[in-house]
Amino acid sequence: MDKRTKKNTKYTYDPSLIKALVEKYGYTSFYIRQCLSPKSNSLTADAIKADYKELEKKLKAMLLIFNNKS
Repeated sequence: MDKRTKKNTKYTYDPSLIKALVEKYGYTSFYIRQCLSPKSNSLTADAIKADYKELEKKLKAMLLIFNNKS
């Protein structure tokens, strides 16, 4: 009887998008992830959330176009 291990899959973010936001804002990846959590409500966090959503939309659209061409 092995214990099941649980993985926190509730809040997973794309590492490439996190890296892009780190380069843009100059903060650590830990801070960027904290800003993306629903609990944060500062102006910086709101800007980071908006940028993340925009980048995520663009990435999904690009992947969709790539998959349709193949």
